[in-house]
Formats: sequence, structure tokens, C-alpha cells
Amino acid sequence: MSIDAKVPRYLAGVLISFLCTVGAVSATEPEQPVVLVATDRPVGQGYRETVLFAAPLPSGYHIGFILNRPTPAKLATLFPEHAPSRKVVDPVYFGGPVLPEALFAVARRTPEGGQTIPLMPGLVLAQDSATIDRVIETMPNDARYFAGFVLWQPGELDDEIRAGAWEVRAADPSAVFNADPERLWRDLHSGSGGKGLRVNVPLVNVTLARFSPISAHVGADLLTTGTRQQ
Repeated sequence: MSIDAKVPRYLAGVLISFLCTVGAVSATEPEQPVVLVATDRPVGQGYRETVLFAAPLPSGYHIGFILNRPTPAKLATLFPEHAPSRKVVDPVYFGGPVLPEALFAVARRTPEGGQTIPLMPGLVLAQDSATIDRVIETMPNDARYFAGFVLWQPGELDDEIRAGAWEVRAADPSAVFNADPERLWRDLHSGSGGKGLRVNVPLVNVTLARFSPISAHVGADLLTTGTRQQ
């Protein structure tokens, strides 16, 4: 069963494709994915105790996903008519406030016949419906499924990190596929309430798309109603 493309999915594809092609990355800007761990002084209440994966796009923008916000919804419940979705074990995650009604897959590799955006070795992003279908059908549990994403513009995450909002760590696919999201922040956070060790990672120039707790509820509501916008 192919999942029909709808306006939000089309807009998501156009937006991400555009950000992957326009502009240029500054020669001084780090061009590597990172894991962001919220400190006790997060940039917004909605980012409290969050862990994010962020990857640079050729345009200088960054795209990211919140890694420790699973929703109660599973693909099999949302789309009972789509038999391959029953093979997906993990729930859909709330990835961020941008297009929370659209589904994305961060997978370990590109499925045969699919088109993806490379994020780092061992991680690719599927954002068109045909490729997401191929991921679900051929490698259902080699991907994490997100509703929405976080979008950054160049230039301001340095300031947020200097203000103490984030611990920055080198990215690792294991963080994306962590089996215990409820413990992920505690395992990585080096401050009060956490047990992680601080590491020195180059700062990344990005602007965090401001998260609203209302957006999280909207995304969760769309998921629980079984509406898959693409």
C-alpha cells in the first residue's frame, strides 16, 4: 500500500530539498552532525531534558530530530490497512515543531529503489512517501519514525551554547536508535540529575527553531487520530 502524498508532505519535501541545494556553508562553520543535550538552562520549556540529533545541510541550515519524545502511537495503529506497518516495533516519535503532522524516517541505510538525504555514516533521512514505504516494507526496524522535525538557521547555536543551554557531543547513530529514550537524557547529561561525562566538541552555528509545547500536543493529537499528512 502506497501512502498518498498530501500538501504538508509535499511542502516538507520541497522545503528540505530547497535547503539541501541553496546557499553555501561558511568555510569556518563545522560540517558535522552533533547530538545536543539540554542543560538545566534550556532555550525553552519545551526542550527541557531533551536530546536532539542535528545534521548540517549544504545550504548552511541544519535539520534535527528530538530523540527522546516517543508518542503513544505506533504505525500499525495509525495505519491498520497498511500491513507492513505491523512489523514496526517502536512507536512514532515527536521529532519537532516543524510540520508535526508529517512523517519522516531516519534509517540506517537507503532502501533499494529509494531516495534519501545522507545525514552521517550509518544514517539517512527518508522524507518522500515512496521511500518511507520502502523503508517500512523492507527494513521496518532499521529506522526511527518521527512526526515533524527541528529546523535551524546558520549562526546562533554558538550563542545558546555559550549561554549554557546545550552540551554538544559528537553524533553517533546509537543515540538515534537508543532503546531506552526515558534514560537517554540522564545518561548523556553531565550536570545535576545526569551521569554523562563532558567532552569537547566544536560548536555548531545554527539557530534553534523555537519549540512550543502547544506544537507537541498538536503533533500528538494528529498522530492519535491516525491522520498521516504528507
